[in-house]
This record gives sequence, C-alpha cells and structure tokens, in this order.
Amino acid sequence: MQEFSLSGGTASREFLNMLGQSTGECYFFVDCREQTVRFSENVLEARELFCVEDATCTLDDWRRRMDPRDQERFSELFAALLCGEREAFEFSYRSGEAGRQNRWVHAWGKCSRDQEGRPDFVLGRLSCLARGRAEPALPAFRSRDLKKEISRLLKDAVPGYLLLVGVDNLKSINLRNGRDFGDALLNTVTRVLREETPEGTRIFRVNGDWFAVNLPGADEPAVEALFARLHSRLEGRCTLSGGSVSYTDYHVPDVDTLLQYAESSLECSKANGKDRLSFFSPEDYEQKLKAMELREDLQRSVDNGFSGFTVCYQVQVRSETYHVYGAEALLRYTAPLRGEIPPTEFVPVLEQTGLVYPVGLWVMEQALEQCRRWRSVLPEFHIGVNMSYRQLRDASIEQDVLEILRQSGLPGSALTIEITESMQLLDYPHLNRIFRSWKDHGIEISVDDFGTGYSSLHRLQEMEIDEIKIDRCFVSSIEKSAYNYRLLSNMIELADSCGIRVCCEGAETQTELRVLEDLHPSLLQGFLFSGPCTPEEFTARFVRAGAVFTPQEPVKTQDVLPHSGTLLPGEEEIARTILEAENDIFYLSDMDNYELYYLNPAGQKLFGVRDYRGRKCYKVLHGADAPCDFCTNACLRQDSFHIWENQNTYCGRRFLLKDKMVPYMGKQVRLEVALDITKQEYISPTAKERLAFADKIAGYMHALAHHADYGEAVHQALSSVGEFYMADRAYLFEPSGKRDGSWNNTFEWCAPNVLPQQESLQEVPAETVRRWMEQFEKDQSVIVYNLAPLQESAPLEWEILHRQEIQRLIAVPIRDGRETVGFIGVDNPRYSIRDDTQVRVLASFLLARIRQDRNEHRYQALLRSANQDLLWSLGVGFWTMQIWKEENRRQMIADDFMCRQLCIKDTASLEACCAYWFNGIAEEDRGRVEAALREMEETGNTIQTEFAWVHPQRGKIRLRFSGMLLERTTAFSTFKGYCRILDPFSPVENENKASGIQEA
Repeated sequence: MQEFSLSGGTASREFLNMLGQSTGECYFFVDCREQTVRFSENVLEARELFCVEDATCTLDDWRRRMDPRDQERFSELFAALLCGEREAFEFSYRSGEAGRQNRWVHAWGKCSRDQEGRPDFVLGRLSCLARGRAEPALPAFRSRDLKKEISRLLKDAVPGYLLLVGVDNLKSINLRNGRDFGDALLNTVTRVLREETPEGTRIFRVNGDWFAVNLPGADEPAVEALFARLHSRLEGRCTLSGGSVSYTDYHVPDVDTLLQYAESSLECSKANGKDRLSFFSPEDYEQKLKAMELREDLQRSVDNGFSGFTVCYQVQVRSETYHVYGAEALLRYTAPLRGEIPPTEFVPVLEQTGLVYPVGLWVMEQALEQCRRWRSVLPEFHIGVNMSYRQLRDASIEQDVLEILRQSGLPGSALTIEITESMQLLDYPHLNRIFRSWKDHGIEISVDDFGTGYSSLHRLQEMEIDEIKIDRCFVSSIEKSAYNYRLLSNMIELADSCGIRVCCEGAETQTELRVLEDLHPSLLQGFLFSGPCTPEEFTARFVRAGAVFTPQEPVKTQDVLPHSGTLLPGEEEIARTILEAENDIFYLSDMDNYELYYLNPAGQKLFGVRDYRGRKCYKVLHGADAPCDFCTNACLRQDSFHIWENQNTYCGRRFLLKDKMVPYMGKQVRLEVALDITKQEYISPTAKERLAFADKIAGYMHALAHHADYGEAVHQALSSVGEFYMADRAYLFEPSGKRDGSWNNTFEWCAPNVLPQQESLQEVPAETVRRWMEQFEKDQSVIVYNLAPLQESAPLEWEILHRQEIQRLIAVPIRDGRETVGFIGVDNPRYSIRDDTQVRVLASFLLARIRQDRNEHRYQALLRSANQDLLWSLGVGFWTMQIWKEENRRQMIADDFMCRQLCIKDTASLEACCAYWFNGIAEEDRGRVEAALREMEETGNTIQTEFAWVHPQRGKIRLRFSGMLLERTTAFSTFKGYCRILDPFSPVENENKASGIQEA
C-alpha cells in the first residue's frame, strides 16, 4: 500500500487531491515551519469562489486575498495555533477585495504537532456558501416535535433540564456581514450543539435565532458546563444567551408552561447584558407576570375611557407673596386588583407600550378643563402638564395639543408644558420647531428637573424656554451646603439674566424656605405647601380670591420621637436625619379617626405616597376601605411596645412590628415601627427564598410530593423551616421500631458552625419524651421559651436539652389519625419563636409524603414479588389515574394486559383511555365507583369495589377495582391500583358496596 508523507510537498499535494476527488470537498494544508499553504486541485477549479490563484502560496498571500475586514482576525487565529493556545479552529471570511461582491468562505482545520510539541502542520477543509454545501441544513421549526418530546419527559417525571440558546445580535450580524454569513453562523451553532450534546440528542429551532435542546438526566452544573463549551467553541464569531429550567423542580401543569419558563429565563439573560446563562427563577417570572398584568390593566383602562386614571394637582406659589400661581397636573393610576400603583412603576410601562400618547392627551384635557373652572375664581391661574419625548416624537402632537387648547376655550398662556432636561437635548431641531409653533399660540415651555442633565442656559435661551424647575436635590438641606447655595444662586441669577422664570421644587422645611426666600426664585413648589391633591381638596384649600397661602411644615421629628424634655440645639436635626436615613418604617396615626400624622421617607417610598397627612392609615398602608381586623390599638400601652408580625398583602412584604402609645399634640396617638424582615440585609439569601413560608405552601408541598428521593425531600424541607426560624437545628424524629416507645432522630439539618446531634439521639427512651407525647396526644405543640424551669419540673428532659446547648425550641407532632408517627422540631429559633404555624404546615405536608412513600413501597413490592404470568392468569391489570379538581379533566394509564382485556386502543390518549373506561361502567354502578375514588382520597386507605362493565365484545362483565391515593395537590389527585376481570358470566351483585381494606 502506498504511503503518503504529509511533510513532503509533492506527497502532501497528492494526498490533498486524493481527498478532494474522493469526497468532493476542498482541502488545504499549512506547513507551520515554512508558513506555506497548499490547496487541493478542486480549489483552483473554483478559484472564482475562493479567490485562490495558485495551488501553493504563503500564509500572508492567503491572508491578503481575504477582505481587509477579516485579515486581522485571521492573523490572530493562526498566531494562537502556532503558539499552542488552540489545537483546532473554525473561521469564516469574505473572499476578494474590498468593494467587490464578496463570497463567504468557511474554513475548518486542526493542528498536528511533533514529538516535542511544536506545530508541524494544519490540515483543513474549505467550503463556500455559494456552492450550497457549506453546512448541513438548519433544523426546521419543529415546535410540535419539541412539545411531544417534552411531554414524554414530563409524563415520565424524568429529571433534567430544557435549555434554550439564542444567538446574540443576529440582526446586527446580518446587517454587517450579510445574510449568507448569518445563515452560515446559525448552521455552525446547530453543528456545535449537535457535537457538544449526547449522541442522539435532537436540536430544535424554535424561532429565527433560538434553539432548544432537552437534557434528560442533566443537573444544573452539567447545563452550565455545556453552555461554557458552546461559548468556548463559538468564541470570536458570536455570543450566546441561554435560559434553562428543570423538568421536576417546579410545578409544571403542561408543556407550554415549561416553555414559557425557559423563554422567560432566556429573556432574562438577554435583558441583563446577554452572553450569559440564566436558570428559571419563580420570583423573576412572577415579576414578569406582574408587569404583563399591569400592561393589560393599563390597556383596558385606556379602552374603557381611561378608567382607573385620575389627575392630582400640586400647588405652585409666588415666592414673594405666597399667592397661588397655579398647579402641576400629576397622573395617578389605580389598578383593579392591586390598587394604587406608584408612577415610577406604571409610567415606564405607558412609555414602552405607546399608551403614554393617548393618556397624555387625556391628562391635558382634564387639566385644562379643571384650570378653566379655577380661573373663574383665580383669573391668572396656570396649569403645568408633563410631556414625554415619546409623545413629542409623534407626528400629530403639535396639532393635537393646539386642538385640545382650542376646545378648552383657554388662552395659551394658561398652559405650561413641562419636559425633562435630559430629553430636550435629544432632537433639538425637531423640538424647537414644535415649541415655536406652540409659543406662537401663547403656550409656555418649562424644563423639569433642571440641573440633573447636560443642558446649558445658552441652549435654553436659543429654544426660548420660559421656565426651569430646579430639582429637589439642590434644595434639600440647602442651609447646610454652601456649595449648593452658591450653585443655586448662580442658576437663578443666570436664568434671570436670560429672562427665564425659575421654580424651585422640593421645599419641605421652614429652614429651606428661609434660604430660598433670600435667593428670590419666581415660584416655589413642594410638600411644605402641599402634596398632590384631588381636585376637590385643591379647590377647598387654594381656590379662593385674594387668598394668601401660609406654608405649613410637615410634622417635626420631635413630634414623632417622644422626649421627656426639650430637645437641645441640634438634637432636632440629628433626629430628623436619623429618621430620614432609616430603612425601617415609622408612622404616627390617630387612634380615634385613624388619620396619619407622620410617615417617614422609607414608608413613603414603599407605599408610593407623599401626600399622606390626613389620610386613613388603613387606606395608605393596607389599601383597605375600613379599619383593619387585626388593628392593635386596643392592646397598646405607654410603658412598653406591643411586638407582633404581619404579612402585608398590599405591598407584598412581611414586617416585624413594634406598636406603642405616645403623647402628641395633647393626646395619645399610635406610634408604629415596622421592620421589613423580607429584606436581604436581615437574612441569608437562601432563607430569603423561603421566608414567606405561608405564602409558598404549594411550593413546599410540591417539593415534598415530587422529589424522587424521600430522604432528600425531607432534608430540603427541614433546611427550609430551619432557615425560616433562623434556628440552630431542624430535625425529624420517628419511632425506632426496636424498643417499645423509643424514638430515633432520623433526619437532621444544622446551621453553619452548629454541631450535629443526630448520632447521640438514637433510641431515646419513652420516659424522656413522655411530657412531649402527652402534648402530642392532644395535638398540641411543645414550645420552650426558657430552658431553666425544666430543671426542676422535668430534669431528664432538661439534662438532654442542656447537653445540646438548647435554650428554646418548638416541636410539632406528625399525627396520622390518632397516632403520633413522628415529630418535627427546631432548636434555638431566633425568629417567630411564638408561632408554630410554619412547622405545623410542614408536618402536614410531611405526613402526606410519608403516606405516599409508604404506599409506593408497598405497591412496588407488590409489583416486584408478583409473577406477571400469574397476574395475567388471574386477570389482573394495573392502572394509574389523575383527576384534576377544577378542570373536570381525567387521565388514565393502563398496562398492556388491561388494555388487551378491555379492548383499549394503544393509540388512545390518556384522556381518551380514562373516558373509555369510565363510559363502560354500567350506569347504575357509576356512583359506586365515584364514591370509592372519594374514599381513597379522603382516608388514604386502599379501597376495593366491584361493578358491572359493558365489554364491546363480551357484553356485561364484572370488574373488581382496587386502588389507593398516591399524591394530592391543590390542582389534582393521583391514584394507583389494579383491576381484575371476574367471572364474565356470573350476575353482578348490585348490593356490593365499596369497602375500605385497612392497611396491614
């Protein structure tokens, strides 16, 4: 046999030609020492495609025949090969000179090294998109096949992950390099996915640049490793974003839901900078659904005549006289279910959806109509309306504003349109044209939040801006900042010289007001004068002829913090600074009429209010229309705090609350301090996920019911409850089975740096836990607040607990009927010590899992011990059934014997199988079968019944039906059992009734 040496020029060329002739592909050979390239002859035959002139050239000659845009990447790639950083490469480049029509060429190659590790040669293959053979075809859009594959995995409860990957910035890649390159890139991604996933794995294309792959058996690290390999393989050509979700970790009712979870994760990666992998997060998904719900609510509100939207007004006063100058119109929104939504949340959604345009025009209509009414009392009243850049970009905005003004009957001088400073620089010529048109009709233009952007007074003068509004950040505590004072003074002086009116926003204290009076701005606006008011409130407070408004400072800090004596100079400012910096929430409210006197900035921010004074505390803090059922006013005292916990459903937070009566304005009022215990700074990140335990009951039940390994399921549940209580240990005790009445610590979770005690807590004598058992028999928990009293009343118990350094504990029984089958405990809880609810919830779910595990073991033992031939000879077939509670849906899986005996088609769906079986039950016996299923679910026992069933070939036969409950969730129940055909010719005994067979 002839041998070819790749080190010789002639032989290597012959070898390349042989490869090209036998495969029809184009090949190249690079001699790393000589820096030369040899091409197979068929490359020369397609020289117009590859722009290759000779069969042999230097590496530099080859590089120069590439498009200049690709030459640097080519040089970097081969440099990495020669220095050993790479062993193989893939490279796409444009052939031909710049300015000519290029063709995309794709090169694959691998480097061979000598015995000393030095690069010897590179052998590779070339392909051109124009030849149509560059890559295997892209996978078709096989969403239906993907769903079938996922459905099978979900049905079989196969652990693993669904992975979605998307090519980042494909549109930009196509624009920059052409669609041929983009298609080649997608083909490359497909091939790399095939090569990096297990053999036989199917690659699905779910949209233009998204691919899906099922990874049964994979865990999270395996998915991360796969994504890292994809990233490495495609480095230099594109980046990928990925989203992945487990098949079994979350409750997934159907295939579409799992796909939504994966898509949500991929979109999260895209939104957070791309080029990353994100795993599904229920919290992120919930926020996404929340945002979607808000978008839908806003759209419905617009469609229904702007229902839910209201306009509030904040007064503006002249700084010299305190006469009312006008008001700024501020949009508010109340959602049907969530109640009041902060503007910081709903305004961006209006911007994103384009709804800001119709809503903005509606606000202008309402504001001008209200201004018209108030002008009947105050003829010079002005109204300010905010306008976004999105509105100003609409081609109709210029004429729409003028038409609304015309319909209002007001002069243009009554209207001021407010724009933000950062926005007005984006499109100067366009905005200037619109502003000049409006100014021709008397409308004034104001720049809001001045000083936070990059505009100059010179530019504003060119645009003929009428007013600037100085942002609150320059006004706040101005008496303590000489820099802010000088800066604000210069702003006002320059604005005056340019003929621009100045309005200072955010005036909230008398001290700030006194400083501002010295600077002489034209207008003042802030909570010192008033927060946003409803039209009725504004009319009552400010709309009266010749009225002079006296500013009233918000509640002082010394009114909030009771003090036995007079505050020393400087103490008031210190106290106010502390309260404003606090993350905890402080508020004062009237105990008779529930009106709020004070709410610190942390509370204002959380509940999205500024104008809280005089409003009902239950409305502002809980969104309720009447006093709260759990109000603690009746149990408050002056000498001590009442401490309790509350889950505030209005804001979705959990609080530790301290309430007390304090003197204020000659009466006793309620002071409440609310510590937000859902915040990360108070708990570990892991505990944070489980903090709202009561709100996530379904999730914990799902984990216990679906986790394949019973021990892992119990340990996961114990860690959850242990972290919730911030305990040292959480544990499960079960009867030992060796000595009557003794107990074993079978599972244990320990906090970091806490010594395990499980080994020393085996065969615990009945006498030691006698007091606990007496409590458990009454279905009561054992709660120890202080260990010391037990030293005399229960010395044996005290000795064991003291040895474990336990000072406090909660223990809750697991009761199966009248029997205590176990108990759960937490040692040294530091949170919610007086509340055993969380442990009791866990106990009830754990009991369900114990039953499920016990029944499953018996069922599997039955299957293992039974001889299938014997079962078939006895006419026994096995079945599994799921019944959904709300959807009126049932599914059944029957084994082969049952399908053959009852003539169930192999192709029947799960729903069709169940319907076929149920419809065959004689009508007079259907109630009996339904009753048996209910009894299985209610008792957890194995239930047996007999009934008549109409066979399609043999007529009426008799079936014996036995089954048990395996799983019960809020959505569905799962049953398993067997069905046996009795004598088909003997009469059915209608008096047969379902009866429970007690478990052995």
